[in-house]
Amino acid sequence: MPSPALPVVVVESGLLESVANLVALAGMVVLVLIIVAMGGIAYRSMTGDGIQWPGDADEAADEDEVSRGRQDDEWKYY
Repeated sequence: MPSPALPVVVVESGLLESVANLVALAGMVVLVLIIVAMGGIAYRSMTGDGIQWPGDADEAADEDEVSRGRQDDEWKYY
């Protein structure tokens, strides 16, 4: 007994194909940006300029002493 054939839906709309291509392209761009960002974080971590928390900046400094952060630092004072 042959199995019943399922209907195959074929959409030959150029608009649907264009939207699918745009979604695939956007996904690829996002993936490339994520990979580049991860590479940048890995590079900064290996060169010693990685993530530093304000509490870890200078453990030898007194609690009352305030030190100024670097120019590219998010924190102005520690």
